[in-house]
Amino acid sequence: MQAAAYLRARTLLGSNRDSLIARILGVLEALVAMALLLAAALFVWLLSSRGVVHVTQIGVGDSVQHHQHSDAGLVPLIASNLHARSPVHRVAARVLDRLTYVLPPLRNNVGALATLMVIGLVFILLLSALRQARRGAVARAVTGLTTNLRNQIHRQMYRLGQSSLPTEGVGPVINIWTREVNDVRDALVADFDVFPRMIVLAVGLLALSLLTSPTLTLFLSSLGLLVWITSRVLNRDARQAHDTALRDASVQLCLLHEDLGLLRTVRVYGVETYDRQRFDEHLERFREADARRFLTGGKPSTTTALLYGAAATSALGLLGYNVLVTDQISIATMLILLASLAGLVVPIIEWDRMRKAIRLADRSATEIFEFLERSTELHQNVGAEFLAPVKNQIALENVTLESRSGRTLLDRVSVEIPARSRTALMGMDDDSKLALACLIPRLIDPQSGRVRIDGRDLREMTLESVRAQVATVLQADMVFTDSILVNIGLGDPRNTLQRVIEAAKIAHAHHFIQDLPHGYDTVIGPLGHYLKPDEQLRIALARAFLHDPSIMIVEEPAAPIDDEIRLLLDDTMTRLAADRTMIILPHRLATVMACDHVALLESGRVVEMDAPAKLQADSKLFRHLLYTEFNEYATGEIEAGQVPA
Repeated sequence: MQAAAYLRARTLLGSNRDSLIARILGVLEALVAMALLLAAALFVWLLSSRGVVHVTQIGVGDSVQHHQHSDAGLVPLIASNLHARSPVHRVAARVLDRLTYVLPPLRNNVGALATLMVIGLVFILLLSALRQARRGAVARAVTGLTTNLRNQIHRQMYRLGQSSLPTEGVGPVINIWTREVNDVRDALVADFDVFPRMIVLAVGLLALSLLTSPTLTLFLSSLGLLVWITSRVLNRDARQAHDTALRDASVQLCLLHEDLGLLRTVRVYGVETYDRQRFDEHLERFREADARRFLTGGKPSTTTALLYGAAATSALGLLGYNVLVTDQISIATMLILLASLAGLVVPIIEWDRMRKAIRLADRSATEIFEFLERSTELHQNVGAEFLAPVKNQIALENVTLESRSGRTLLDRVSVEIPARSRTALMGMDDDSKLALACLIPRLIDPQSGRVRIDGRDLREMTLESVRAQVATVLQADMVFTDSILVNIGLGDPRNTLQRVIEAAKIAHAHHFIQDLPHGYDTVIGPLGHYLKPDEQLRIALARAFLHDPSIMIVEEPAAPIDDEIRLLLDDTMTRLAADRTMIILPHRLATVMACDHVALLESGRVVEMDAPAKLQADSKLFRHLLYTEFNEYATGEIEAGQVPA
């Protein structure tokens, strides 16, 4: 089974002590399980013989005397095998005979019964302890590997630039970080479960059945293998039918979802009758496909059930014939043989499960290593210089940037943003605006062109000094799950509570923070106390102020904001803009009109840049954007017939 990527991931375990311990404990667990089975076999033999041994003596004159000794424990088993034709049986009888001298209770029924029960209990407890210890070692080894992979993915995210673009997001990386790493983890767990534990167990069970009856073992094993191969062939059509039904059900379900989403169009165009007919048709097709999926999945077909039934009947008939007619084997031998062969099903099932898990893990590991080997987009040149606070301008020179999917976000953009001014970025494509903003702190680099601050190419500056001059406030990163103190101060010991409070006051956040259940210790974010969009914005603005940048990039929330809050935000933006270069992605008309310049992006290009009043008079694109984004009727904030307040 070729699984190069999975095997490469497994090599990261190296000489891990826990992985070695897990495999050793797996062998011990299999051996103890075999010992428990042997104890159970002795128990069955004891019950079947009832501890009775028959002794035949030939006396004087060829007289034959038969004696019966009861209450003999395991002695009957020893006596019947001491002169057996099989050398293995003779050796086993001698070993068991010596054991009865070490443990004399085995020579009487009650003692043998009690001893075997105690031995069985000890083996069960030992098996449980070994299993728990093995699973603990597996957990430590596997979680150590997955933690290593996740750390590498996290470090690679720092090196890559494109995943920093909020509109592209980190969704694909999160999928690698969670689901695909989990696939590797599950395959490793299955691997530890099979190798070598199940291998040793399978060999032991097969050996026990062969020692019990080689001929019957070979016949029944061959019969089982033949039935399994035949059932796989018979079920192939059923599996294909199930896959087809599943695919048809998925298609019809997608069409039903589409029908539900057409409600607005149906109402506008008055085609309710046709829509209902179309929906009923798709629903009926989905019902038929779903019924076929249910009938063809999970349960074996009638033919397969008949095949398995015939095989089981033949096996039991053969064993019964050997017990009742030919007297070749005893009932105890039959039960042990059945238990051994039936037990072989467990390693086979585990092996099949492991193969499926490894196939899935190999695909996932391939994705993981492709991501880890992806060349970084952000480089810091040797001898990079320190970037001082911006004094004159930020300039983009013939910048081109494409998304990872190949879509052009910026197409030969050239624009100059004056220092200590407020510049709004406006356009229909949010990705383009965010891409331009993310170029400035070098979260991403363009495929061509340059980004300069005061004439100095950012690629020739140290990343640390570039990002020391820039603070970002983006909707995707307003707050995270932690206390407000950490959200604003970012865990920097230099950001004391007093400094955080001062920053919160600048952002007009202090008063609502005080009203929270635990003040600055209140946990907020997705898993914490809910904050309204404007409150999240003010927390993020306080964080940006504490960073003390010379360039601030702010994306306003799109949610409607009360008039009283708008005044607070306007005052905050005015305070933060003092002696700073502010680049804004606006969602409020007041913010646009308060800017010194507006850069209009269309089809990935900056087509116009001027004062908002000048653009309002001369630019059709600017007026169109004002109408579509800020007109209260167009955005749906005010319905027709209402009078705006």
